[in-house]
Amino acid sequence: MDLLDLVDALLSHDALRARAWVLESQRRHFEWSSVPRPDELDRVGLAVAAGIAELLAQRAGQQAPSWTAGVAGLDEPVFLVRAAAVMPRLRRLCELEGPEPLRSRGVLAPPDFLTAA
Repeated sequence: MDLLDLVDALLSHDALRARAWVLESQRRHFEWSSVPRPDELDRVGLAVAAGIAELLAQRAGQQAPSWTAGVAGLDEPVFLVRAAAVMPRLRRLCELEGPEPLRSRGVLAPPDFLTAA
């Protein structure tokens, strides 16, 4: 499994593909701490990769990859749920209660992001 595939699905707003990736990672007992830094990504992609790796490692009760700690946040928010960019209440929910590993990097999603298939 390749983290780049998940990042691509997230930035393309392809929720079905992202959820399938997450379910498959759970089925395979994916080892988050061994995920290599995806250096081929731009700044936005790297912020998404770091945030999602930390979030999913946390949910799996594992250590996040060490490289995530050095990934800075973004200057402008990136919405992983397209509607959050135009719906004020959803945007506010993402800003205040979204998953911390994402929020801390300016990547916004609802609190329950990718928890249900």
